[in-house]
Amino acid sequence: MFIPDGILCRSSVLSGIPGVCHGFSGRAGGVSVLEHTRSLNLTVDLGDPDDTVRRNTEIFCRAVSGGVFGADSGVKARQIHSTRIRILDRSNAGEGAAREAGEDCDGFLTDAPGVLPMIRVADCVPILFAGLKDGDPSRPAVAAVHAGWRGTAGGIAPKAVRMMADAGCSPAEIRCAVGAHIGFCCYEVGEDFVEAVAALCGSDFARRHIRPVTLPEGGRSARPHADLAGMNRELLLEAGLREENIDFSPDCTACADPDLYYSHRRMKGVRGTQGAGIAIL
Repeated sequence: MFIPDGILCRSSVLSGIPGVCHGFSGRAGGVSVLEHTRSLNLTVDLGDPDDTVRRNTEIFCRAVSGGVFGADSGVKARQIHSTRIRILDRSNAGEGAAREAGEDCDGFLTDAPGVLPMIRVADCVPILFAGLKDGDPSRPAVAAVHAGWRGTAGGIAPKAVRMMADAGCSPAEIRCAVGAHIGFCCYEVGEDFVEAVAALCGSDFARRHIRPVTLPEGGRSARPHADLAGMNRELLLEAGLREENIDFSPDCTACADPDLYYSHRRMKGVRGTQGAGIAIL
């Protein structure tokens, strides 16, 4: 269950891991004043001055950590719709958040306290993970990934699970929260999309998760819609997670109240980004 907490939402599933803090932001709570980035935009080069994004990042990191960490603990990278996941240590703290960014990637994994990986989205899927190394409550590990359709079909979520397993976390005990993203209701796609997903995951997988939707008047959509939540659920279960350890936000960024979320599709590319972050205290 996703529970509002100030400017964030938190997952009750992830909140059960000791020594770990996390949160998913929406649009509210920041200092951006431009109409399309108002107010907690977390990405530069979208219209806000760099200092505004830096202040928003500080607000976000403080909110995620209950005031313990600021932007000098945050880590952001240029996201490239890949399946690349970087392993972070304490030396990476502040990259892309309070100083120059490190290597491009779409995910992070760390067992270092004081490092706060951040994912930024505006319709893509933000996914946070937490587990215990060798089942030891004093040894948590966390991961965060950005899963657009390419990352989803390419398997970035199960890759994070495998990397956490390599670090000593049992997949059956890893907990996962999937934040707000464009829903099946709104994610209309073309045949080229269907063919690309089928090539990566197989035609049966594509048929299960890309199909017409039922319209309010009882008809069917002319073009298929993609179910990113369903894709990631299936891949995470195959990777060994238990159903009860996966939490999904019920919100669609495209058709929710426009004041709640940025949406690349709804806003026709002129928008900011919300964030997801997780850290070990």
